[in-house]
Amino acid sequence: MANFLLGTHRAVRGDGVFLPVSIIAKSSKSGGLNPSASETYAPRRCSVERVRWTRGQWLLALGLVLASVLVTFRGWVETLHLVLSDEEVQYVLIAPIFIFWLVWVRRARLAYCRLRHRWIGPVMMGCGWAAWITGYCYSVPTAMHCGPIMLAVGALVSVVGTDVLRKFAPAVLALAFLIPITPTRRQIIAAPMERYAAQWTQETCQLLGMDVKREGNLLSIHGTQVEVAEACNGMRQLIAFWMISYTLAFSQPLRWYMRVLILLLVPVLAIVSNVMRLVPTVWAYSFGANETAHRVHDAMGWLMLALAFAIIYGTLWALRWAMVPIQHFQRASA
Repeated sequence: MANFLLGTHRAVRGDGVFLPVSIIAKSSKSGGLNPSASETYAPRRCSVERVRWTRGQWLLALGLVLASVLVTFRGWVETLHLVLSDEEVQYVLIAPIFIFWLVWVRRARLAYCRLRHRWIGPVMMGCGWAAWITGYCYSVPTAMHCGPIMLAVGALVSVVGTDVLRKFAPAVLALAFLIPITPTRRQIIAAPMERYAAQWTQETCQLLGMDVKREGNLLSIHGTQVEVAEACNGMRQLIAFWMISYTLAFSQPLRWYMRVLILLLVPVLAIVSNVMRLVPTVWAYSFGANETAHRVHDAMGWLMLALAFAIIYGTLWALRWAMVPIQHFQRASA
C-alpha cells in the first residue's frame, strides 16, 4: 500500500455517518505511517442530532402507504398483469430487489432524517392521484403506472418529511424501474439497437470465417434466415444492465464522474454483449438445429448478465488497485 495520502476524504463514524476529514501523511522508512511526520485532522463533530423514531411514527407511515396502495389497488394489479404478460417489461419483477439494496446500504442515514417539510407529502399524494385518474380515464399508460408510485411516496413523506427523499435519493430515483416502458417508447430505443446488433453480428461472423449475409435486420447463413427482432435486439439486456450498473454505482462511494461513466457505457456494453449472444446462435442455426439455437440464445442471455456485472465490477477493482481516485474516501485496510 502506498503510504502517502493527500486530499479531502470522508471518515466513517461508528453509527455509519460519513463526515469530512483531511489527512496528510508521509511514509516512513519502514513502509508504515510515521506519526511524527504526519498530521491528522479529526472530523468535525456532526451538528445534526439523531432522530428517535417512535413506534407510532413507523405504524403511521406504514398505514398511510398501505392505504395509498389500497386506493390505487386496481392500478397496481393492472401493472402486474401487464408485466406478467409482456416479456419485454418483466424487468419490473426484479426492480424491487435493487431498490431494497439501495435503501439497505443507506439505512444508517435514517437516524439523521429530520422531520421537516412534511406538507409536501399531501401535495405529492394529490399529484399522484391526479396522474392515476388521468391515465386511467384517458388511457395514458405512463401516468397510470406512475401515479400509484407517487401516491405511495407522498404518503411516506407526509410522515417522515422530505429529508428522506434527499438522503435516499438514489433509491427514490430507482422507483422509475417499476414503471413499464410503453411499446412506442421501447421501439424508439429498440430500432437502432436491432440495426447495430445485426450489422456487428454479421461483421463478427465474417471475421470468424462464417459466410453470413445481411439484408436490414435479417441475417442469412447457409440458406437459413435469422431475424434480429424484438426478442434479440438487446433491449431486455439494456434495461437489466442499467439496473445492475445503477445499483453498483450508487451502492459504493464513487465519485460523480465514475457514476456517470458507468451509466453511459451501458448501451455500448448491451450491444456488445448482445453480439456475443447472437454469434453462437447464428452458428447453431447454420447446422439447422433450430431447437438448439433457441436454447443457446436463452442460455447466453443469462450468461451475458453475469459477464456484464463481472466486467463492471472488475473494472472498478482494477482502478482501485491502480490507485485511481474513483472514490470519495479510501477504505481502511489491515
